Amino acid sequence: MSAHYLYENQSGILRSKDIASNVWYLSVFRAHVLLGLVAISTGPFQFVNRIREKNRLIHKLFGYTYFISVGISSLCGIMIAPFSMGGWITSYGFTLLAIAWLFTTVKSLLAIKSSDLYNHRLWSYLSYALTFTAITQRTMLLIPLLTSVSFMPVYQLSAWLPWPLNLIIALLIFNSYSSTKS
Repeated sequence: MSAHYLYENQSGILRSKDIASNVWYLSVFRAHVLLGLVAISTGPFQFVNRIREKNRLIHKLFGYTYFISVGISSLCGIMIAPFSMGGWITSYGFTLLAIAWLFTTVKSLLAIKSSDLYNHRLWSYLSYALTFTAITQRTMLLIPLLTSVSFMPVYQLSAWLPWPLNLIIALLIFNSYSSTKS
C-alpha cells in the first residue's frame, strides 16, 4: 500500500521527483498519504448497519474522523497535484479528484447537519467512492508492472478513469440499497 511513503524519502514515485527532497512537499505529501489511509480505514465502518443503528456515538466519532481526514488530505492533494508525474493531464485529474472528494464529503456533513438522511447517505457513498479511488488507481498501475504496456500512459489514465468508475459503482450500490429500503 502507500504506507512506505511515510518513512522512506525516496520510495516509489518520490524517486523520480526532484521536489521530493523539499521538506514542505514531503510533509504535505505524507499528510495526504497518512490521512488518506485513515479515511480509507474508517470509511467502511460508516456503512455497517449494526454500528450505525446500535451505537450512534461510534458512527459519529468515525464520521468526524473520516471528515477531518478527508478535509485535510484533499487539501494536501490539491497542493501536491501540480507536481504529479505525467504533466498537466495528471495534475488536472488529481486536482479535480481532490476537489470532488472534498465537495462530496462536505455535502454529506451538511446533509446530516440538516437531518437529511437520504442525501447524507448518498453523499457518503459518493465520498467513499472517491476515497476508494486510491485502491482502484493502484490496481490500474499493476497493468504496466505485469505486462509490457508503458507506465506513463496508464498513470495518466489512472488520474482520471478510477474516480468516475467508482462514482458509477457507488451510485448503483446506493440505488440498490435505497430500493430495498423503500
